[in-house]
Amino acid sequence: MSYLNDLEGFEGCAWSVASSTPADLAAAVAGASSHGPGAAVVVSCQRVEAFHFGSCSCHATVRWSGFDALVRLAEVASGLHSVILGEEQILGQVRMSLDGAEPRVAELGGLAVAAARTIRSETAFHAHTGHLLDRALQIAAVAPAGRIAVVGAGAVGRLVAERARLLGFADITVLGRREPEGSWFRDGGYSFVPLGNASTMEPVDVLVTCLGSSAEPLTAADLPQVNALALDLATPRNLMGPMAAPVLTIGSMMEDERSRRHSEGHRATLRARLRQILERRLRLAAEDSQSPVGRLRLEVERIRREEAQRTARLHPELTPEAIDAITRSLVNRVFHRPMERLRTIEDRALGESVANLFASA
Repeated sequence: MSYLNDLEGFEGCAWSVASSTPADLAAAVAGASSHGPGAAVVVSCQRVEAFHFGSCSCHATVRWSGFDALVRLAEVASGLHSVILGEEQILGQVRMSLDGAEPRVAELGGLAVAAARTIRSETAFHAHTGHLLDRALQIAAVAPAGRIAVVGAGAVGRLVAERARLLGFADITVLGRREPEGSWFRDGGYSFVPLGNASTMEPVDVLVTCLGSSAEPLTAADLPQVNALALDLATPRNLMGPMAAPVLTIGSMMEDERSRRHSEGHRATLRARLRQILERRLRLAAEDSQSPVGRLRLEVERIRREEAQRTARLHPELTPEAIDAITRSLVNRVFHRPMERLRTIEDRALGESVANLFASA
């Protein structure tokens, strides 16, 4: 693959969907999907973005081209555009978007993800979606104490509930259509109330909603009385109509983050550093693509991806993040030393022979 030449046709299209309406979210997803199955489409509670080759006539509100599009993908994977700087869930979402993408997009995306991993390791963010609760409490000047209700028992609901426990909430109730399964709930000291019975609960100090995009909207009449803060982490919004307590959304939290000069300055510094990392990786990839070691690296990565996808089908209980980490660690342990030795041996014929052993038929 000629990375430098292919960047000329690489495009990124984006829509901001934080706390949007169902219609706006559906329109953004449709616009991203219009680029065909070969595109990498990243959908999160804050954005819908498509990375692809070739021009388009979609209704995206923001676009990038060439190296700028690749930088944007790396920034998103790094969590530099997330409300919680460096939140780790977005990296997995970007990786998953690359699984079904055409080879050229997947290879460029792999460079973006690798650059994201580097800056994440340098910066040591250690943040996840559950930390949105911390930020919301800080913005609203609400103490992490008393009773909290978390509406939704999915991945985000689990992270928020676990974070609430660590912050010091004395009473944590999970509301959902069915009682959560798994040790996180059984061993966490949480209580459960069916969502249909939520309005009969005693008042809570804080309410957090994180139901999926297909959930029906909720009103104050569907929920317990909220005394201090309601936090809506869903896109589209879960909460509709007036609430007795102040309501924060992903959209309003993003606006608050952009107003913080120190935070924006820190993000700009990280973006500049990420750009340097990506430029270096791009140069090395362009050199490696013409070398036996580069071919070997690409073939090994192809095999690793195939096995990761097969493992995901056979073991749905494992998260994509866990599968990716395990397979990458194993491949690195097995192939790092042989590849480094091949680099030092000035025998191209030997290198070609080794690379051919791993080539697809």
